[in-house]
Amino acid sequence: GFKAFGKTYASEREAVIKFLEAVSAAETNGGDTVRAWLEVCTTDCIRGGLKMVAERESYHGRAFEARLKELGGKMPNRTTDEFRKNLAYLRDKKISDAAKLHRGATRFPNPEETIRPLFEFAESLKEDQTTKEMVKLFAEDELSTLKWQKALCTALTAQMKAMPASASAAV
Repeated sequence: GFKAFGKTYASEREAVIKFLEAVSAAETNGGDTVRAWLEVCTTDCIRGGLKMVAERESYHGRAFEARLKELGGKMPNRTTDEFRKNLAYLRDKKISDAAKLHRGATRFPNPEETIRPLFEFAESLKEDQTTKEMVKLFAEDELSTLKWQKALCTALTAQMKAMPASASAAV
C-alpha cells in the first residue's frame, strides 16, 4: 500500500487521484470565497493580500483539476455545506475584516506544521513526477499564504492594542 495523509491507499496513483479530487475542489472554492470577501473588504492591507490569495487559490484549483482530468478523473461536486457556510461568513459585512483574518490565522497557528504533510506527500511520490512538482510548488504557495495571514493578523492586533480604547472601539 501507499501511505499518505494518515491513510493507506492501494497505490500511489489512487492516493494522487484522491488528493487531486479534494484539492481541486477545495482550491476552487477557496478562490470563490476569498473573492466574496474581497467584495466586502474595506481594509486596504487585507485587500492587497486577498487579491493575491484569490488568484492563487483559483489557479491551484484549475491546475489540479486539469491534472486530475489528465489522469482520467474529474472534480467532485464542490458545493458543500462547508463551502456555503464559509461563503456566507466571508460575505457578511457585519463581521470585521480583522475578525475574518483572525479566524483564519487562529485556525492555522503554525504555518510550517500545517503545510508539512503537503511537502511529505510530494516527497513520497515516486511514479508521478508531474504531480510531485505541482504539489511542491502548491505547498510553497500555501505556506506563503498562511505566513502572510499570521503576520498581518499579528501586526493588526498589535496596532489595536496600541490604540487608545476609544479609537480601537471605533475600528
